[in-house]
Amino acid sequence: MLENSLWLRYNPNKTIREVLARIYECGAVEINDDERVLYAALKRHLTKKEFRIIMMNEAQVSADEIAAEVGMNAAELKKAQYKAYRKIRQEKIRHDVKAGAKIEAVVEVAHEE
Repeated sequence: MLENSLWLRYNPNKTIREVLARIYECGAVEINDDERVLYAALKRHLTKKEFRIIMMNEAQVSADEIAAEVGMNAAELKKAQYKAYRKIRQEKIRHDVKAGAKIEAVVEVAHEE
């Protein structure tokens, strides 16, 4: 699974699925249950700094520690957090992490033939 990932380094008690369900204000059943797919989708759509900011923020790490880790001051960090969370709420990321998104595409192709 994600044994050596940064996610588990900061969030050993929370899954990506739980965090995304909270961010999207939906049930966890609506989010894909494969943590590797979710991790890959987030890494694909977010910059390294944005991804690290979200991971550390969700782990309840203090703002000072996050700022030191990503090399920003407090004002820059606040803007970066806002941008990262706004970006994660975009429809393209939401579509990638939803449980039925890949299945629907396969069904549509089958019906076209």
